[in-house]
Amino acid sequence: MKASSFVLESQRVVLDEADSLVIRPAEIHIDNGFITKVEPLSEPSLPKAEHRIDLGNQLISPAFINSHTHLSMGMFRGLSQPVQLQTNVVESLYFQVEQHLVEADIRAFTRMGAYESLLAGVGCVWDHYYGKQAVVDALRDVGLCAVFAPTLQDQGGPAAGRADDVLDFTIALHRDSAAQKDGIVAALGPHASDTVSVDLWKRIAELSDTHQLPVHAHIAQSVEELNRSHHQLNCSPIGKLEQTGVLDAAPAMLLVHGLFVTHQDLKRLHPSRHVLGYCPFSQLQFDYPAQLESWRRAGLSFALGTDCGGCNDSMSVQQEMRLVAGGHAFETTWGAEHDHFRVTGGPDAAIAVAEARRRRFQRNIDLNDPTTLLRSVWQVPGHLHPAMPLGRIAAGYRANLVVWDMNHPAFWPGTDPLRVLTFGDVGSAIYGLMVNGQFVSQLGEHSQSILASPAFQAARQEASERLASLLKQIRVT
Repeated sequence: MKASSFVLESQRVVLDEADSLVIRPAEIHIDNGFITKVEPLSEPSLPKAEHRIDLGNQLISPAFINSHTHLSMGMFRGLSQPVQLQTNVVESLYFQVEQHLVEADIRAFTRMGAYESLLAGVGCVWDHYYGKQAVVDALRDVGLCAVFAPTLQDQGGPAAGRADDVLDFTIALHRDSAAQKDGIVAALGPHASDTVSVDLWKRIAELSDTHQLPVHAHIAQSVEELNRSHHQLNCSPIGKLEQTGVLDAAPAMLLVHGLFVTHQDLKRLHPSRHVLGYCPFSQLQFDYPAQLESWRRAGLSFALGTDCGGCNDSMSVQQEMRLVAGGHAFETTWGAEHDHFRVTGGPDAAIAVAEARRRRFQRNIDLNDPTTLLRSVWQVPGHLHPAMPLGRIAAGYRANLVVWDMNHPAFWPGTDPLRVLTFGDVGSAIYGLMVNGQFVSQLGEHSQSILASPAFQAARQEASERLASLLKQIRVT
C-alpha cells in the first residue's frame, strides 16, 4: 500500500474505551502517516473509500514501542561473557570497544537492530547511542520510527569531549521537519549521572525547558555510579538530578534501570513527568532486576524496554511483559517464609508460604491484567514525546500498527487476544506491520518478505564484514 490516504478495516481493532482496552469492529482512516479518524465499520450498503484494505477478522493493534534500546549494540552478542556481566561491563567492555567505532560501523550495526525490531512488531524505539547522523540514516534505511537521544558524556565514555557537538546535533534534529515527517524525533541523552558533569546536567536542564525536549538517561544503574555521586555531591544519582535542576525543568524524563534508588529518591519524582524505564530480561543477566513494586507503590509509571542485544539477546519488547507479570513471584521462593519451611517442613510453615504468596499476588494483581502490561509498551511511552504521539489507535496518533494473524496457532482458540498479546509468544503470528502509515512488509509474509529483501541481505552482509574488521582491529590494538 503506497497511497498516502487510505482506510484499514477489521472486525477486531484494539481501542481505548472507558480507561480499558477493548476489541471492536472499526475502520481506521490514515492520511500522510497519521490516523485521522476511527469509526465503527460502515454498513455494507454505504459507499466505501477508494483506497481500502479489508482485513476481515485479523486483529489490528498499536505497534509496540521499545522504550530503551541501543540498536547498534547487537554486535556485542557473544562478546560479553557471564563473568563480565557481573562487573561494570559498560566500562570494562562496552566503552573499550565503542571507542573504535566509526560512523559507518554504527550505521551498519544500527540497521541490524532496526530490522530485528521490525520482525518483533516494534514500530518505534527510544534509542540512546553515539553516532548522531549515522543512527538517523540507519533508521531511515530500514523505515523504523524513533525517539533518538544522541549520547552525551563529558566525564568518561566514548563521547567525552564532544558534548557541544552532540548538543548542537540534538537541537538540529529537534528542528528537522523532514526527520519528524519520517518518524524520527530528538530527545536529550545524558548517558548517566556519573558520566555527565554537574555543569552539563545544568545545561541539559536549560535546553530541555527551552525546547520542551524529553530527557532519556540511565540512572542509578551501578554501584560505581552511586559511589561517585555520593563522593561528588553527598547524594544519590537522583538527588544529583534534583540538585542540578533537571528534575523540575524537563517536561518529561525517561529514567532507565533505577537499581540503586531509595524510597526518598522515588518521592523526588513526579508521576506526571517522570517515567521509569524497566528492562527485566536485561537485568536478569546481571542478576539484579529493579524493584518494580516500590516504583508502583510510589505512584510512578513504567515503560518497558529490552536494552541492547548484547545484554538481553532479544529485541522483542513483547516478551518482557510476561516476566513483568510474574517477576514478583520469585520473592516467595526466596523469602523468609520459604526459608523457614525448608528448615521445618511442617504444615504450619507451608501455610505461611501460601499466605505470603497470596499477599504478594494481591499487591501486584493488576500486573496480571493485559491492560496494565500493554500500556507499558503502548500508551505510557507513546505519550512521553509531544511530537511522537503513539500507542493508541485514535485520531491524531501516528499510524504505527500491527496486523495479527488470528488463524495462527499462537492465537488459538482466539477467545482472549489481549491476553495472548501479553503472555504469549506471538512474533511469528505477525501478518503485517505498518510504520509511519506504510506497511514495511508484505501482508501475510511479514518476516519472510523482510528477510528475503535485497535491502536486508545487503545490510546483513555489510554489518558482518564491518564486525569482522572491528574485531580484528581490537585484537591488534
